[in-house]
Amino acid sequence: MKCIALIFNPSFGEKALKVARELLAYLEARGKEVLLLADQACFLGRSGVGQPEIKKAELLLSLGGDGTLLSTVSLAGPLGLPVLGINLGRLGFLTELDVANMYAGLEAVLAGKFAVEERALLEGRVIREGKVVKQVLCLNECVVGRGALSRPCRLEVRVDGQCAFRFTGDGIIIATPTGSTAYSFSAGGPIIDPQVAALVLTPICPHAFVLRPFVVPDSSLIEVLLLTSVTGMCLTADGHEGIPLLAEDRVVVKRYARSFKLVRLFHRSFYCLVRDKLISQGLEECLP
Repeated sequence: MKCIALIFNPSFGEKALKVARELLAYLEARGKEVLLLADQACFLGRSGVGQPEIKKAELLLSLGGDGTLLSTVSLAGPLGLPVLGINLGRLGFLTELDVANMYAGLEAVLAGKFAVEERALLEGRVIREGKVVKQVLCLNECVVGRGALSRPCRLEVRVDGQCAFRFTGDGIIIATPTGSTAYSFSAGGPIIDPQVAALVLTPICPHAFVLRPFVVPDSSLIEVLLLTSVTGMCLTADGHEGIPLLAEDRVVVKRYARSFKLVRLFHRSFYCLVRDKLISQGLEECLP
């Protein structure tokens, strides 16, 4: 392994910059070429590269939280580039290491002692007047929803060309098994083991008590039709991008052709992870 890309989140402040500098020194001392994106390299006083140059890398290090790792999807996903997450955040559901065990983990990775876990990705497209006007890639979920100040929306959700349901509410979440423990979970959706080939369709605040989440095969083609014109409607992918939607737009979501590769160093049961990260940490301590 000769070339490694490093993505970090400057919003973590001096902590992120300090760890990023230490990682650079550690990797370069071992003869590794480290690639930094130009808009992040400037925080370290380094020169960086554009996104196309990242294809030289054999590994991508994500330094931050789960959100930072999710931001690497559009970069690493199409390249099939393995991603190793180092957690600086609170939850760290997707990341593999933290600062305390970072160097021991990197030694194992550089020695080739790691596994790669493949996770399903979603490809979302906005179709307007028969043309694709925007395309997104995500690991957790695509969300068609209303803005903070807009009225509830009327949507029709189709699965493989068949109308599954029509409803009025705040929107719809189309989640992968990875995303089933994120926004979909908070909206009342089920937890899906990442090994299950399924997608979850979770209505957001539906005005129909009987409407519950649907679990469908991940080979399904999901279409969301806007039945009414509502200002502020948008498509978001992993919470990172908001694409404004117009009346009569159609959002098409399906599984992406390639999988997202997560570097794994420890054998951890998915169910233990859910219990430790979601259930035990889900509530915050009340202040007096």
